[in-house]
Amino acid sequence: MKGFAMEELIEEIDWNEKIVAIRPKSELRKKMFPHRAALVIPRAAGEKFLLCRRAADKQPFPDTWCCAVGGKVMAGESYEKAAQREMLEEIGLVQPLERVASFKYDGDDYKAVFALFTTEKPLAVEKCSLDAGEIQYLAEFSIPEIRKMVEEQPQEFAPTFRVALIAFAENLPKTASLKKGKLA
Repeated sequence: MKGFAMEELIEEIDWNEKIVAIRPKSELRKKMFPHRAALVIPRAAGEKFLLCRRAADKQPFPDTWCCAVGGKVMAGESYEKAAQREMLEEIGLVQPLERVASFKYDGDDYKAVFALFTTEKPLAVEKCSLDAGEIQYLAEFSIPEIRKMVEEQPQEFAPTFRVALIAFAENLPKTASLKKGKLA
């Protein structure tokens, strides 16, 4: 069928990550079901990290702060491959990643098992080529700055990001790069 792109497929999973069904990604708009997703909070210079402001019309959670990169894991794809693919699609770069944490989010608004990554080396905002359909802009923040912003204005952050931040901050000191003193 020339001229027709096949719709991306994702895995509906149970909370133990066993595959229940393979579904077209568009079915999530009709009814949210548990699936796998990958998020990347890239390192920036000076012990800071990159966050993005989602596009004003990007669902779910339009016009909110969240991880700089993220998306659904396609059927048969690993979390890391998904994170790398999303980096290329959303910021135009691919960098080696470190897995920081995993967490589950089971809300009315979203249901997923997330793998959370950071980059091994800092990224510069000016080197990123942003997908305007996904991201309005990127900005650099330290973990204490992010925590303060979330505390003062939680509605400005995607609910999934608020959970991701806890997992990220709790597990970041355990990553290899920090142990080796490579954060800056």
